[in-house]
Amino acid sequence: MALSRHPLFLLALQPCVSRLELGTAQQLFRVGSPPRYIHFVEEGAVRLVRHSRQGEEVVLQDARPGELLAEASLDTSRCHCDAVASRPSVVLRATTADFQRLLADDPDFARSWMALLAAQLRTARARVERLSLRSADERIRHLLRSEGQGSRCELEITGALKDLARSLGLTHESLHRALARMQRDRVIARKGLWLSLAKEKDLRA
Repeated sequence: MALSRHPLFLLALQPCVSRLELGTAQQLFRVGSPPRYIHFVEEGAVRLVRHSRQGEEVVLQDARPGELLAEASLDTSRCHCDAVASRPSVVLRATTADFQRLLADDPDFARSWMALLAAQLRTARARVERLSLRSADERIRHLLRSEGQGSRCELEITGALKDLARSLGLTHESLHRALARMQRDRVIARKGLWLSLAKEKDLRA
């Protein structure tokens, strides 16, 4: 859930935050490092990743503007993953000490924090459900319906297609084929960086 929906949360954080600019592929933090900040993305996109024994990148989160990042590290002694900018990005961050003080002293802030965590949990559950689907087409439709906006579930692709493929548990080639097939069959529409479900009249054609 975007932080813009929680103005009291942002107002309480404002005196505590600093602004950090990241270039594409620049790391925000590394696995094993002590968590000094709670972050949220103001511009761009930052993904949380781990690496398998075979060296493959596993995307845990693809944070977009207005979304929290690494909130699970608030009460841990070390970061559990790497954070990498998918494209030029701006991140706002507050120290964990300031964040914990606000949680203890400001009930409205604490309630907003709980609402944000609940939204993050719903998003994580949707991703688990999506990865359980067998076909690439089903995963793409699920992504649009669960994260897209408006009647046609419009969704902007952040980063490269290979990043989207990783988040869907697909190879870049299989995602490319699925998008081309679904666009050809008028299941989805694609314009620039935007994907959406096709218009109802197109589906009937």
